[in-house]
Amino acid sequence: MQVRLDIRATDGLKKLIESRSASKATPLWAISGDDALLVGEATDGLRQHLKGLGIQERQVEVPDRSFDWKNWIAAAGTGSLFSEQRLMELRLPTGKPGLEGSKSIQAWCANPPQDVTLLVTLPRADKAMLASSWFGALDQAGLVILIPEMQRPDLPGWISQRLRAQGLTATPDALSLICEQCEGNLIAAHQEILKLAYHHKAIDGPIDLADVRALMADVARFNAFSLGEALLSGDTARVIRILRGLKAEAEPLPLVLWAITEDLRMLARVQQSIATGRSSDMALREARIPRHRERLIAATCRQASAAKTWRALRQAAEVDTIIKGLKVDDPWIALERMALDFASVNNTPV
Repeated sequence: MQVRLDIRATDGLKKLIESRSASKATPLWAISGDDALLVGEATDGLRQHLKGLGIQERQVEVPDRSFDWKNWIAAAGTGSLFSEQRLMELRLPTGKPGLEGSKSIQAWCANPPQDVTLLVTLPRADKAMLASSWFGALDQAGLVILIPEMQRPDLPGWISQRLRAQGLTATPDALSLICEQCEGNLIAAHQEILKLAYHHKAIDGPIDLADVRALMADVARFNAFSLGEALLSGDTARVIRILRGLKAEAEPLPLVLWAITEDLRMLARVQQSIATGRSSDMALREARIPRHRERLIAATCRQASAAKTWRALRQAAEVDTIIKGLKVDDPWIALERMALDFASVNNTPV
């Protein structure tokens, strides 16, 4: 069974585990996600829960090419000398156990060893993983906890909860700056919050802008897909910050251009469908817009015209020719011009 964890709630995992444990014992758990902090906290929380059930002994395996899967299955079926119940962890950092591993996982799921709980940690479940036979076996035999990516609109609430857990609050402008300086880097955000708590523990009142500027470093990390969100939102300042951050981190420019172009193409498909008389909801469904982009695409349709979208796509094509050396210009500057042109248009009704 697959369950999507609500990462906005601090007690989301606890409620999920308790609801599952109340119905029946679960001999197999899997945690799937890409964020190291969220996955690590979920894994730690599950371990603590299992420890409370009396599962003390723990064995961890990280399979490589020489891993003996048959021996792993055999070891699971052999009773422990030290504990009646055991936790066996299987970490698959690539999400690809191979042919032998796939067969072994399916064999385990078909006949789980007694007195053994299996915990599998995986990267984010992509289309190929979801379609694999071994993942399907995990899904049928146990509980697969899917940890979604933290979306920027959810970041203020997440940080506010973390601050409250430390007995702190923050003014709105301070919270906004914390989000800006920690975006895309939750591990660093967690560390910066602990640092704020350490320095602010003897001070009454909320954390203000001066506190954040004095104590926090800019630890934001962006990926190419963050740019499309800023572009469609019409947030010109964030567009510049992300683009320059990606350039400083040596992100491959073709990947950045592809990501931003994909968002523009999705927008163009929806706009074209609406122009033929479709409702916004129907246009979004027909264009197969990902759920996490639906609201943003719909809002952008109300701001930017189809003509502006196609102009941005033509400008993106020009950037591509610059990248390929067919036109003389700085591709990063050309991409920034295109992005700012579209984002500034989206800032005001067209």
